Amino acid sequence: MTTTPPRFGRRFSLQVKLVSILLVVVLIPLAASAYLINGVSELAVNFAASEAKARNESMQRALGAYRELIETKKTYLSELARRIAQDPAINDAHALDRILNAEPEVARLALIDRDGRALTHVERPLVPGTEVRSVKYPLASGGSIEVGTALPAGLIDDYRKLAESLAAAKAVAANRRALPLSVSLSFVALVGACAIAAIVLGGVAAGRVTRRIAALVEVARAVSRGQGDARGRLRGSDEVAELGVAFDTMLDAVSRHRTEIEYLQRIGAWQDVARRLAHEIKNPLTPIQLAVQQCVSSYGGDDARYRRMLTDTGEIVEEEIASLRRLVDTFRTLGQLPRVEAAPVPLRDIVEELGLDPSLSDRLVVRAPDSPLRVRADKLLLKRVLVNLVENGVHAGQEAGKPGAVTVTWRQVGDHAELTVDDEGKGVAADARDRIFEPYVTTKTTGTGLGLAIAKKIVLEHGGTLEVDPIAAPTGGARFVLTVPIAS
Repeated sequence: MTTTPPRFGRRFSLQVKLVSILLVVVLIPLAASAYLINGVSELAVNFAASEAKARNESMQRALGAYRELIETKKTYLSELARRIAQDPAINDAHALDRILNAEPEVARLALIDRDGRALTHVERPLVPGTEVRSVKYPLASGGSIEVGTALPAGLIDDYRKLAESLAAAKAVAANRRALPLSVSLSFVALVGACAIAAIVLGGVAAGRVTRRIAALVEVARAVSRGQGDARGRLRGSDEVAELGVAFDTMLDAVSRHRTEIEYLQRIGAWQDVARRLAHEIKNPLTPIQLAVQQCVSSYGGDDARYRRMLTDTGEIVEEEIASLRRLVDTFRTLGQLPRVEAAPVPLRDIVEELGLDPSLSDRLVVRAPDSPLRVRADKLLLKRVLVNLVENGVHAGQEAGKPGAVTVTWRQVGDHAELTVDDEGKGVAADARDRIFEPYVTTKTTGTGLGLAIAKKIVLEHGGTLEVDPIAAPTGGARFVLTVPIAS
């Protein structure tokens, strides 16, 4: 029964969630900065207003003192000019000298005719840093009298500037706005632009991430539907690409393990069949052989032709029974494979023991690495695998018309030892590489096709692999690649 993977409902996609989170992350510091800027600005405004208010009273008193001084001087000069104008003796410089000496506040006196020209004038030396300010009063006889007094230089300008400063201070004290409207609008525009940029960039980045994650999800669903060759194959160098590579690697491992499990299940079924066949075939062989032998030996007639027929029949039966016994032995071997009992063992020792077989010693070429290598294996079973591969290589080379030399090499690859067995045969066709390890499939003219199946089963139970390399061996024939775990 096929189980449909659950589809969890979702209100918002991952892309929307990522964009929302990015938007919040962008807006929080902007809003916080706006709040802080406004608070600091209000604090500065309040402080400035308080300071301005505290100084307004002093500036107001100083401005009143200036105004009072100026008005007092102006009133005094106007009154003095009026009194002088009423004096009928004011007509020459002597009279002006007399008045000038009598009035210490007066710094200048002058008679002005009807046309505004000075007829005569007298004045006292000015103290440095002062200047003369005058008023005019009309005379009864026509013209006017000009009366001047000494005032600090720039008094009027200082008064005007003080008045302007007081007006500015009052404006500051009356201001209650933290930031001008233009500044506030500019900041709002900046925040809006940043938010839009965050949405756009976040949408693009999140879309790129979610599309690749969606691709991995689709691959996972395809695998769950039975498409074992589906892969993500994501490009890039970021974490999502690394996730895709790890995901594909996991799928490769799952597919490989699934293939191995299916293979072991098939071999297990063949083992059960082989045990039953060996039992069923072996039992009648001996009675058949004895019956035929008895028939041949019990004939006492003198018919030579009939006797020759019996003899030929006995020989044929004997030959076929011997062939069936060999087949039964093969069945018994497949059905009674011992359990793997792995232990650390030097790989060189296993390979060198192959040379003790006289039929293999002249054809076996061993190329061992410089450093010793220990594998975790069942020595007898692993040796059996290597004997099978070497014998197959010798037969393949001889069938190709060559001496049948076989080269065995090994090296460490990661946490496994990789052994290669190269022969001089015709190689293995591409369409036969996947089937050559199936029971009763063989490329040799002789044999039952069970040797490689038994060898692969033993290797898989060791936690290794046994494959035919798609690239031909340097010797011109097939290359079988065997891996076995390294002993820790």
